[in-house]
Amino acid sequence: MLRFHDLEKLVRKFDAYIATGHHSEDYIETLLVQLIRGGGWNSLRTLGIFENNRLRPLLLFSESDRKTALQIGEWPVFDDESNDSPKYLRNRMRLEVLPILLREGIDPEKIYRNFHDQELPRVLANDRKEEAPELQTVSRQILEKESGSVCKQILDLHLKVLGLHPLNTSFLNDLLNKLDTRVSFSLENKEAWFWKSVSSDLYILPKKADCLNSFQFDPEKSFLRWNGKTKRIPKNCIPTGDGEGERILLGGIHRDVSEILREKEIPLPVRKMLPILKREGKTVLVCLRMWDARLDDVRSDDFQQDH
Repeated sequence: MLRFHDLEKLVRKFDAYIATGHHSEDYIETLLVQLIRGGGWNSLRTLGIFENNRLRPLLLFSESDRKTALQIGEWPVFDDESNDSPKYLRNRMRLEVLPILLREGIDPEKIYRNFHDQELPRVLANDRKEEAPELQTVSRQILEKESGSVCKQILDLHLKVLGLHPLNTSFLNDLLNKLDTRVSFSLENKEAWFWKSVSSDLYILPKKADCLNSFQFDPEKSFLRWNGKTKRIPKNCIPTGDGEGERILLGGIHRDVSEILREKEIPLPVRKMLPILKREGKTVLVCLRMWDARLDDVRSDDFQQDH
C-alpha cells in the first residue's frame, strides 16, 4: 500500500499510468492465494491488463516473448530478497505449488485468457477530456482486515477516481459494520451504490453510470442498447428488464433468473436494469455480456435449439 501510495503521487504529478511486471504465472499465484483465502468468482478475473490507472503489459506476452523483450530492451530486473522466503504464502505458492502444476501441464497463459477480455485499452485522443470510469471494485480482503481509518483512505481514493465526494463518518460506519457481518448487502448514498455479495469484492457504482440506466430498444432495426454496448436481437424476441420472478429453461429445469444473477455476482442495482429477452412470453436469454464481456449470455434450451 505504501509503495502504490507513492506511485499514485507520481501519477498525479505527471498525468501517467503505473506499469507493473505481472505476467501469467503471477496470475496463477494470485489466483491460488485468493482461492485459499475463500475468494469467489472474481478471483478468476484478478490482475486485469488495464485497471484504473494500472497497466500490466506483460500479461499480453507469452513466456518466450517476455524473455525476448527483456533481452532486446536491456531492462534490468531487480529481485526482492523476500521473494525466496517461505514465510509468505505467495512465495510458497510460487516455489512449491506452481512447479508441480507446470509439470502436470498447466498453461497459465491459456487460463488467463479464459477469464479476461484481452482487448487492448483504448487511448484517449489528446483533445478529448477523459471521462470518469463507470464503476470501481475494492478488494474485500483489504477492507475486512484493515482498520477503519485505512479503509476510509482506500474508499475515498476509489471515490475520487469516480469523481465522487469522500464518505462521511456516519455512512462509513454503516458500511464497515456491514463488511464486518460478512454477508451480502447493498447501501446507497446520494451519489453511489455500494454493493457486495458474501464472496465478491465491494462494487462502487455511481448513480449516473450507464449500467443503472434503462436499456434503449429500436424495434425496427432490432438494436438493443445498454451500458454503452449494442446488441442485435432476433426479431421474434422482446427485451425486458428486471428478471425478478422470471424463470428460464436450462438443462430441462426451469431456474429463477434472479438466482442465476446472484450466482454470477451481478450487483443488485444492475440486476434491475440488465436486459433479458423474451419470446412468446418465455424468458430465452439473459444478456450478461452487455454487463461484462467476459461473461457468457445465459440461453434457454429452446433458444439454443433455434440458434
